[in-house]
Amino acid sequence: MRRGLISWSRDEVPPSVLEGRVAHLQEQMRNAGLGAMLIYTSFARPSAVAWLTHFVPYWNEALLVVFPTGTPVLLAAFSKRVHDWIRSVSHVGEVRSAPDLGRAAAAFLKERPPEPSRIGVLELDALPWPVAEPLVKSEYGALVDATDLFAAIRQPADEVEIQLARRAATIAAQALETIPRGAKRASELLSALERSARLDGAEEVLPRLAPDLRADATLRRLEGDALLGERYAVELSVAYKATWVRITRCVSTQTVPPSWRGAAERFVETAGRLNEANLSLEPKNAAWTLETCRGSPPLSIVATGEAPSPSALPGGSLACLSLRLALDDGPWLGGEPLILGGRGQPSRLLI
Repeated sequence: MRRGLISWSRDEVPPSVLEGRVAHLQEQMRNAGLGAMLIYTSFARPSAVAWLTHFVPYWNEALLVVFPTGTPVLLAAFSKRVHDWIRSVSHVGEVRSAPDLGRAAAAFLKERPPEPSRIGVLELDALPWPVAEPLVKSEYGALVDATDLFAAIRQPADEVEIQLARRAATIAAQALETIPRGAKRASELLSALERSARLDGAEEVLPRLAPDLRADATLRRLEGDALLGERYAVELSVAYKATWVRITRCVSTQTVPPSWRGAAERFVETAGRLNEANLSLEPKNAAWTLETCRGSPPLSIVATGEAPSPSALPGGSLACLSLRLALDDGPWLGGEPLILGGRGQPSRLLI
């Protein structure tokens, strides 16, 4: 369950922006001959529905139904007592109680003539079977995977999303600045990160640590406490108004190694070489990943240093670059959100 405040600022996310995103999707649906599109949302997979409607679930699950025209309808497996809250934080035409999402969706589609012969589903293979089964066994035509259709309109990012990401990145960067210089245990820095980010308005805060870089540079979620080494790394993922970013920093309890300053400069250079025509960097002694949001997961890997990118990403896309360098005096990790450059144009870091 989420613990941060979920609210809708119409100044930051105007209804007209959400309506424009829905209209763009509906245009693609009409071109593809889809009579309806279903988009599942849950705590772990909130981003597609949030991008279209601003709705982010604290818990439970829901299904957004989009027709080729008109406003989307949210079928929510929530108690009716939270429907007023759902309406206050989202931009949908109707909210319906649906304890059994699959059966509710099948019945709802039957209510709305003409009954759709082709139903698109975002990430069809990941649709939970209890939701999918009633639809598969209904008299409708085959469910169609509409993942590529949605991904084609999801990026590049619009200015509203970029501003939200910039705010999320600022929250994360400021939280990292609050790490106590004399911290000896992971719990000390984690509590500082959580406090700072939550008070700044973060909806979600997900840290990972490499507590001792000399022993292991693997970032991981900690189930308990851990002693911190002289050098350690922190990755902080933050959500603000349904927009996620990821920032990674190395921390030294002693004087910052000169090699780290050079690594930071190399990170900036590496980011600048990325653009929509070049997602195949080969920095020496380095491993890297590029993540973006093109569906329901907040961030998904689209390119790595291990293999050429299998898919294109248009210039102007909002993404997060993570880089790991093998320096002479040990590993260095860094990560920042960026706006991907167009052809011939460098990417630019968000903050």
